[in-house]
Amino acid sequence: MVDLLKQEMNKKNRLIFLAMAVFLVIVTILMAVIGKDTRTLDGYKLMNTFGGITPVIELLATIITATRFAGVDSNKQVRENMEKHNKVAIFFSKIFTCMIGYFILLALSVITIIFMKYLVFPESTFAGKLALELQWSTLANIAYVFIFESFVIMTIGFCKTWYSAIAFGVALNYITEVIAGIFMIFIYNNRQLIWNPFNFFFVEKQIQDGMKHMMTRLTLNQIIAGSVVYAVVFFIIAFLIFVFVRKFPTDEELVAKRQAKKNKKQKLQTA
Repeated sequence: MVDLLKQEMNKKNRLIFLAMAVFLVIVTILMAVIGKDTRTLDGYKLMNTFGGITPVIELLATIITATRFAGVDSNKQVRENMEKHNKVAIFFSKIFTCMIGYFILLALSVITIIFMKYLVFPESTFAGKLALELQWSTLANIAYVFIFESFVIMTIGFCKTWYSAIAFGVALNYITEVIAGIFMIFIYNNRQLIWNPFNFFFVEKQIQDGMKHMMTRLTLNQIIAGSVVYAVVFFIIAFLIFVFVRKFPTDEELVAKRQAKKNKKQKLQTA
């Protein structure tokens, strides 16, 4: 396992992660400064909306997850590691790396948000309601990333390149919300549909936005519990797919497969 973790945290990945961390801190600072100048943020909204950088940290978490679990480079690494390690150990080394990366980014975000609160919005004390808002927005971010990244890992295996994996992972953010929005149309007349899995992809927005909370018709306890349950379900399915279904083909095998399909299509056209 130690050897696998060293590979996942190689020099190239560490440099990329460092760039992500610096980018996140800069964006968090800019969001606070611009928010005050444009009067779109105050001390309360800074805490309630997680500094306004929720989409950024979720994008970075998705990039980390997508590049660890899909693409030519990831497949090549898995094939090489399978000579000495089993798929279970490989899977969990990737999960552990993704978790460590996300929680470091999360901690950086929280520290920077608190720092900007004192620097840019010093008029209100960081205590009581403000501290509670930051706590809830942080928990909401963790819950959402947990369920969303589990879903990404479950569905992303077919992507052949790192950029297609990232594009698909980012697209899933919008796809899941669109599907959730469609379900909302029917929730008002079919109360039991509040338990559909896509309703929980609004977990973060439900906690931050009272209107979304009313639309999904979920209590805070239901939001957190449902997110955890579905995340575990997605995670188990992702684990089974990775260990028992995925084949991790080589570049040559992929080229040969595409050529075979092309030849078959040409034969059908000339028949």
